[in-house]
Amino acid sequence: MKKMVEFSLLTEEDQPFTFQDLLGDYWVIYFYPKAGTSGCTLEAQQFNELFEQFEGHIIGVSPDSTKSLSSFKEKHGLKFTLLSDSKKELAQALGILKDGRLVRSTFIVDPWGRIRKEWINVKVDGHAQEVLEAYRKIKEEDFSINPSILQRRAFRGLRSDSIEDEKLLRLIEAAHLAPSCFNKQPWRFIVVRTKENLEKLHEALSSGNYWMKYAPALIIVHTKDEFDCQLSDDRNYALFDTGLAVGFLLVQATQMGLVAHPVAGYDPIKVKELFGVDGRIVTLIAVGKWGRFDQLNEKHLELEKSPRNRQELSHVVQLV
Repeated sequence: MKKMVEFSLLTEEDQPFTFQDLLGDYWVIYFYPKAGTSGCTLEAQQFNELFEQFEGHIIGVSPDSTKSLSSFKEKHGLKFTLLSDSKKELAQALGILKDGRLVRSTFIVDPWGRIRKEWINVKVDGHAQEVLEAYRKIKEEDFSINPSILQRRAFRGLRSDSIEDEKLLRLIEAAHLAPSCFNKQPWRFIVVRTKENLEKLHEALSSGNYWMKYAPALIIVHTKDEFDCQLSDDRNYALFDTGLAVGFLLVQATQMGLVAHPVAGYDPIKVKELFGVDGRIVTLIAVGKWGRFDQLNEKHLELEKSPRNRQELSHVVQLV
């Protein structure tokens, strides 16, 4: 996703406004060729009419001087900030100059400084309303629960189709981006995917996890206490941080159309002996494609198709 370039410009009041001022909120930044012309005036008026619906987060940018922008804003009663890109450096960086002339354009920028939508070579009439609809849609999508989190379930109906190493490594890459105490990154992974090694690991599974024998890959997640912070009141962060990494892995797998199902039903001593692990086995994760149910027992088949079961939010949270 493209990011807004860093910049530092002056407002119509000769005050500095930088890329950093955008961070933390959603913004609409629209570029227009020249203040006071009919098209630019109409565009400014239409954005101005929707100022409150944009929560005041509108910025107009043009090559005009700050003095010209101040007059333009006062004459038309504009409520939003105007920026002077007098050298057209920001426009150049965004690729909206053609033969040295600014091309009328609009960008929606999110709180991380990412450009979420852009319009190049804008037709003025009705454009502000179109931008508002897109602005609302982006915020609505961002404030909803991540679709991969909603979709993720502890499914057991795994197909035996092999999973490419590239995809398995992408899961580990996602896990490896998790936060950790002082960035110690205590997690360790053994990705088991050859027939010989899978059969070895199957020996350590509990009888209730028979379904894992159909998975084309099993991931051994392990750590050691000394890999991470050990703080007062028995706060051993190795397990906590490794759990965060597993959470990242599960969401990434779901996004990629894979099941990643962590379990506790295995013999940890046997796993360590079989694969030479020095430390603590945190979990085993079965990874595979979903869609085969004939190998499941009656109980698991019912769970596979049952609705998600969660306690009421009020039972697990306090707002104080």
